[in-house]
Amino acid sequence: VDLIFPIFLISVIIVCLNSSILSHSRLVTMSYSPNTPYTFLTQQNDQLYAALDLGSNSFHLIIARLEQDNLTIIDRHKEMVRLASGLNEEGKLTEPAMEKALEALGRFAERIRPIPAEFVRVIGTNTLRAAKNSNIFLRKAEKILGVSVNIISGVEEARLIYLGTSKDVSPNTNRLVMDIGGGSTELIVGRNEPIKLESLYMGCVSFSRKYFADGIISKKSYHKAVLAARSETQDSSKSFTDIKWNEAIGCSGTIKAIAKVITDLGLAESHTITPDSLDELANQVIECKTIDNLSQLDIDESRRPVFVGGLAILHGVFQELGIENMHASSHTIREGIIYDLAGQMHHKDKRAETIKQMIKRHGVDGQHSWQVSKTALILLKQVRNQITTPYQLARRSLLWAIDLHEIGLSIAHNGFQKHSAYLVENSDMPGFSRQEQQLISFLVLNHRRKLRTFNSNYGVNADWGLVLIIRLACLLHRKRNEVTLPDNIKLEIHASTATLELPSDWLAEHPLTEEDLSQEVGYWEKRDYNFEIRRLG
Repeated sequence: VDLIFPIFLISVIIVCLNSSILSHSRLVTMSYSPNTPYTFLTQQNDQLYAALDLGSNSFHLIIARLEQDNLTIIDRHKEMVRLASGLNEEGKLTEPAMEKALEALGRFAERIRPIPAEFVRVIGTNTLRAAKNSNIFLRKAEKILGVSVNIISGVEEARLIYLGTSKDVSPNTNRLVMDIGGGSTELIVGRNEPIKLESLYMGCVSFSRKYFADGIISKKSYHKAVLAARSETQDSSKSFTDIKWNEAIGCSGTIKAIAKVITDLGLAESHTITPDSLDELANQVIECKTIDNLSQLDIDESRRPVFVGGLAILHGVFQELGIENMHASSHTIREGIIYDLAGQMHHKDKRAETIKQMIKRHGVDGQHSWQVSKTALILLKQVRNQITTPYQLARRSLLWAIDLHEIGLSIAHNGFQKHSAYLVENSDMPGFSRQEQQLISFLVLNHRRKLRTFNSNYGVNADWGLVLIIRLACLLHRKRNEVTLPDNIKLEIHASTATLELPSDWLAEHPLTEEDLSQEVGYWEKRDYNFEIRRLG
């Protein structure tokens, strides 16, 4: 009897605790709203991903949770920046355009700041690819955001678009995916994976500036824009139509806006675009006569300045590819970025597959690369706190560069490092940003012979310490056999000075290597860099 009350009291406490835990659990899984404090966001869930797309027309951010390959969108934010409109005749971004974009990034920064940097990816597309002074913008942007901005190629943009869109449609069927951006249009045909990818140099901002700059919409100017879109698509039309697809998906803001107007006007079923509905919409747009009068079609005010250019592009592609029906999808490149980033975090990195394919295509000696890589990692660990590149990025870049440093041999042996570097910088490498390709190319170019300077439009800084590591690793394995390095080999790097310590007796046993190291000292002297070989014993 004496135990009844204590047992009852303990039971009540347990029930209350369980109730509190369940209530807290339900709270954690609630959908996030913009008014929710970001401290709550980070305290309760550290598996959030953020994707920020710096497009030519607008900047888009999504924050999402990935659960069993399904995305739960936590937050969205969009700003119409129209970066492409800020490109002047010299191909440079104007100061006002950069200031407007940087102000927008300040607002985005507040939203991504609580999320760990490794779970955030920011990409730049056509305008930042094209701008000759994008490096200036990138330095300021990265300072504001606190994370790097990855400039990607048009084909990589297409791959990410397909990756995001394909998760929103039925599997196991061929489909055409189309995305109209501010400065480029991406076309992809694929099934579970992309089969054919293309990035065309036309966008809603660039076409609106070129054909409707004065705000006047005429039948002549519209038809001229449609013809230009058909002409740009023409070179790719056969390769796309040869691959039969069962459905066409449109996934950009421009296509969704067009689909909405078509639905509102009763020209087609909801979220659907047909050739007849495009013809009728074009007629009604032309009847508006000016961009300001597009308000008659209930087109959003922020969308009106670029709507006609986007419509002409879509109309032209429909005609050129013979599209009979297109469904507007809510998924696009942002979702693709998150799926791709999650893959990198969980050992499903597209970049590893790309490297593997390039090695196979160019017949690289994998055993030699492996030997060089082992030595490079030994040296890198010794100077990890003495180089300017963060260790994990330095490690990845070195290993990628070593894997690819001999692909130029498939072209010619003489000066093969130049061929290798050119292939790395200019190839379409799925999964890689332009900055990653430039850094790898720089290392590959300088892995032997004369040291060459480095100029980057994308804010990539030369790390001569990494260059020294790859050069030494390649030099020590020049005979292409396994070399037993002495246990007391030691590399030190301080600013523009470096020292490599090796036992005298080891050097005496490897006279050709000793001669190569002497020549290496001379190469660095020409760059005003003091590299010294210190003999031990």
